[in-house]
Amino acid sequence: MINRVNTATLQARDSSQRRFRIAVIAASVAAALAGSVLLATRDSGVKATTRGITATLSVPGHPGSVAAGGDALWVALNGDPRRPVGDWPLVRLDLATGTPTQTVHLGGEVSSLARVGERLIASVKRVGDSGFGPRRLVALDWRTGDVLSLGESHVNDTDARAFGGPVDHLLQAADGVWALEVRPGRLLHLDSSTLAQYSAPIRLSSGRTLGLAADGGYLWVTAADAGEVLRIDPATGAITRAHVGGFPVGIVVTNGKVWFADRSGGKVVGLDPRTLRPSGDPIQVGTKPSWLAVAGDSLFVTDQDSGTIARVDVHSGREVGPPIRIAPAGRDPVAPTVASAGGSVWVSSFASSTVTRITSPTSLAAASSEVTLAGTGNGPVNPGPYGMGVTNGGVAGTGHFTATGAINDRGTYIGYRSVKGQIATVRNVDVGTKGTITFVITIDLSTGSSAWTISSGTKSYVGLRGKGTVTVDNYERNPYTFVMKGTVSR
Repeated sequence: MINRVNTATLQARDSSQRRFRIAVIAASVAAALAGSVLLATRDSGVKATTRGITATLSVPGHPGSVAAGGDALWVALNGDPRRPVGDWPLVRLDLATGTPTQTVHLGGEVSSLARVGERLIASVKRVGDSGFGPRRLVALDWRTGDVLSLGESHVNDTDARAFGGPVDHLLQAADGVWALEVRPGRLLHLDSSTLAQYSAPIRLSSGRTLGLAADGGYLWVTAADAGEVLRIDPATGAITRAHVGGFPVGIVVTNGKVWFADRSGGKVVGLDPRTLRPSGDPIQVGTKPSWLAVAGDSLFVTDQDSGTIARVDVHSGREVGPPIRIAPAGRDPVAPTVASAGGSVWVSSFASSTVTRITSPTSLAAASSEVTLAGTGNGPVNPGPYGMGVTNGGVAGTGHFTATGAINDRGTYIGYRSVKGQIATVRNVDVGTKGTITFVITIDLSTGSSAWTISSGTKSYVGLRGKGTVTVDNYERNPYTFVMKGTVSR
């Protein structure tokens, strides 16, 4: 029985003294635009960076397939791949807080997710299955998680479409939905509304077919066991085969090339879509490259064992910078999955129970975006000489914050305050998991008004700029609460 469980989203008495109290509190407000969860890493002998990571969210289990949008992230929770399939749910995460807002049980384990319009299509393994058995396709409302009917009339309404084999990797083309059956390799043409088969399957390979993409009027498939990349004409079913060797897995088409990850060769290869011959040199990217996704001008490549993501510039065909670390190095039982969402990709880590957002540099360099930071802080009561607050550059306050909008984050801060005349200047040093940002808050002590700018950043925040204002509530309490609003850009 398919059922859905909703989980609510969490979680100076005269005028001069009052202005002074506001100023002291504003002096200790800070914000950071670093990652939201500290990654446990260890020295793997591979130089890696965290540059480009704009959020890391913990999930209540081991994440498998992900489906991403601008408003939410759906994550399939998986069990131990070496054991029979259990009953594991889908969770919808709020991008601002990282908390689950919906939990949906589908009577098994979801092996793949795809967004088709305003629907989320899940391929579900049966409880007790070994992993390559039959599948059920279930359609859910993208926003609410409600299971939708796939029936063609009120007489035969159904909430799932059954298939005899391991049907995964769905995508929408102009004339319907296409699904890839992993083993033996077959391509299924499905009705967009009912997910019923239009026609007989297109037979692709006797072995495993693992990757599926669509572009240029063709469907593209990796036949892993045969070491082939296949170009399929969906109108005629005609197949053109390119023997590429190795063990091709993920595949995408972008910037005039067909890119695939060769898991056994540790490389990414680009093909000319017309001739199916290599275009440019192979790119060595890791030990076990698996899945690919495109955001901006970057091709992101997951690796199963290194705990890192490689980034390739699609124009030059070269790897850019060191790999991006999302998890500790080690033999992960499941390769990370990756999904595009605008200028970013979301990557799952089974071992770390996290999903990480990596933003393309071209997206980070876009026009400024609004950001809101809210939190709590603690400061000394009547601090400093003569009750005038900390004036000599010492610590004025510490606290916690949460950032939403252009950046989703949470963390801690320390503020250092100095005073000259009626102007207090606060240097807030915010140390995040991806680097350090220094904010400068300027406060007019005569009015209590304040404004902030970003003076510097390190690692992922080199070149980050921003400005905005600070407001404080409950200023007569300790701890107090605050809100910072403004814009950030590169």
